[in-house]
Amino acid sequence: MNDKKRENLSFQAEVSKLLDLVANSLYSEREIFLRELISNSADACEKLRYQSVSQKNLLKDEKDLKINIRVSKKKKLIEIEDNGIGMTKQELIDNLGTIARSGTSKFIEAMKNKKEGDISAIGQFGVGFYSSYMVSDKVEVLSKDAENSEVNLWTSNGKENYSIESSKKNKRGTCISLYIKKDADEFLDSFRLRSIITKYSNYIPFPIYLKDLDDKEKEEKINEGSPLWLKDKKDIKEEDYKQFYNNVSFNFDEPLKTIHFNAEGVISYKALVFLPTNQPMDLFNAERKNKIKLYVQKVFITDECEDIIPNWLRFIPGVVDSQDISLNISREMLQNNPIITKIKKGLTNKILTEIETLSKKDKDKFNTLWENFGPVLKEGLYEQNDHHEKMLPLLRFENSVNEDKISLNEYTKLMAKDQKEIYYFANTDKNHIKNSPQLEVFVEKKIPVLFMVDAVDEFWIQNVNKFKDFDFKSITKGKVDVSKVGEKTKKDDKKIDNKINDLINILKTELKETISNVIVSERLTKSPILLVAEEAGMDINMEKLMKMHNQKTPESKKILEVNPIHPMILNISNNLTKIDHKKVSNLLLDQANILDGNVLSNPSGYLENLTEIFIK
Repeated sequence: MNDKKRENLSFQAEVSKLLDLVANSLYSEREIFLRELISNSADACEKLRYQSVSQKNLLKDEKDLKINIRVSKKKKLIEIEDNGIGMTKQELIDNLGTIARSGTSKFIEAMKNKKEGDISAIGQFGVGFYSSYMVSDKVEVLSKDAENSEVNLWTSNGKENYSIESSKKNKRGTCISLYIKKDADEFLDSFRLRSIITKYSNYIPFPIYLKDLDDKEKEEKINEGSPLWLKDKKDIKEEDYKQFYNNVSFNFDEPLKTIHFNAEGVISYKALVFLPTNQPMDLFNAERKNKIKLYVQKVFITDECEDIIPNWLRFIPGVVDSQDISLNISREMLQNNPIITKIKKGLTNKILTEIETLSKKDKDKFNTLWENFGPVLKEGLYEQNDHHEKMLPLLRFENSVNEDKISLNEYTKLMAKDQKEIYYFANTDKNHIKNSPQLEVFVEKKIPVLFMVDAVDEFWIQNVNKFKDFDFKSITKGKVDVSKVGEKTKKDDKKIDNKINDLINILKTELKETISNVIVSERLTKSPILLVAEEAGMDINMEKLMKMHNQKTPESKKILEVNPIHPMILNISNNLTKIDHKKVSNLLLDQANILDGNVLSNPSGYLENLTEIFIK
């Protein structure tokens, strides 16, 4: 080419800065360059398709729009070519030499008020193009404009300058030639390129062909082209959903429920997500991330967008596709993105609504879901969010009055006469709950108690406090007065012997270093004694959980409750002058600890005291 025909130009100052930013900082993975260039090629084809509706002659004898990718290790070259709209000389300058001048953006803006036809541009010729320099020493853009057949070659090494010269090209469209850096030769492997295309551009609406120029074999079509989530639901078979679920989740079970919907409004997006049947093995692994793949106009962006769905829905696999997010966005830039935040809210609401529907219309499936994912869902109640009202009716609990797990709504229907609180017992050992003296008065008076057996229960209950008009009340913490609730017991009208009060005073004195208070128990009907946490203190089970996970916990003294009608307590109180107050007090305290499942600090001392009493 004659140098006189070549025009040397300088990048706009901002572009020079941007080139360095894109090449070194903006994208976390270098493979992104191919996604960006394919997306730009797809936009060029989409523009031509749209304009050809009113300008039939634009397509001429080349009506099949496509994208060709060619690679050569020998030449250290990758070519991305489309037969789309092409660019004039001025468009090359505007789109590649000047920042914030996107050919696609300008085109869409010009078409905004036109009602005919349909256009769906996915990229922005600008920032995305510059990603070429992450892998290239030099880039050439050869483009033939579809309308006037003008052909120009744009060339730059990505530094300060670029050149444009007239050239030759037989067919319309744009061919981008990347001369690959030494440290980027991994991208000269056709298998590597195939995997990138499949990962990011599998659903581009135009066929993508790949050819190894060093190989005599024919070119190969790579992409599928038609994503399942964009199809009409009536055209999709259950088997199609199942196969897609298996692909995105890496699970081999069948989906419990498919959630496929379009969200339209201020933020528009399409979603195809699934409720799994089986629990994945790593569900409670701290390193597990959500399984939602984020697309922008059918172009894969990331499967590591932590903000697209709350962590307590991390078992939900699927796809979200939005046209409102810029394609030229890195994974890091998605954090705290306002559009992502709105999608997260809408997606979460939709999933919870579907789970609620399942709980009402298909209890078997809901029970399966709850058995596998109930503890994870309850993590959402620990977070301060807008979904508590939707989530609380979904909870299911084992309980003291019903063999089946019940909801909070069902609990309120089982409440005893004059009951004004929702009573619960939190402990990860279900057998301990069922055999605990804490339950005695509630069972006898037929007051229902919820069993909270998941570790997370101790945490979320601190944030929620009430359901409807009923406060949650732990039966292992603070004072519990149910004397006027439910059925009467033989203890309700029993007058407390003064000698019991004397015993209590002795226990207070002898145990003052370890116990905060000693009181007559309202909970006990069969057992002699027990320990409870103070009202403002940490629940006993919570304290155990914190210690189990090596978390520092403030030292908290417990309340010792005494059953005034138990024969052993009555016998002790009637023989206060004959017993060793200290030994008996410690013995009673040790018994309370045993009943609570605690390990005694001095078991030999307990045995000595017990033996001495038996001998006497």
